[in-house]
Amino acid sequence: MFLSGAVLTDLCKDKIYNLWVVPGMLTGLIIALFQGRGRLLDALFTVAVSFLILIPVYLVKGIAAGDVKLLLSTASFLSLQEMYSCLLFSFLIAGAISLAVLVFSRKKKKTIHFAVPVLASTFLVLGGLV
Repeated sequence: MFLSGAVLTDLCKDKIYNLWVVPGMLTGLIIALFQGRGRLLDALFTVAVSFLILIPVYLVKGIAAGDVKLLLSTASFLSLQEMYSCLLFSFLIAGAISLAVLVFSRKKKKTIHFAVPVLASTFLVLGGLV
């Protein structure tokens, strides 16, 4: 649900609000806590590894801070393998969208709404399609 809200605000206001990502991450970590201490540690580890992967991308302005926070919130719900797949497919989908914009649009936007690929890749990973 928090991913859908983030997509809407990203598309409408070009911003991902903390109102979506903070409760999303807290919910993911609380669910992991109820699943056991081991699952909570796995969730925290997945968030930490995701942060280490995403911070260099953010520093070279590959994605914005809201996108990083959104992906970290998503990581709190996923295993490390699922998050790795989600990251990979998010960037592949974003690349495909960017290519389509370059080919079919006269307006050459510099950025895309990255929340859309994150939502799509999460559905693909959790749906077992990839």
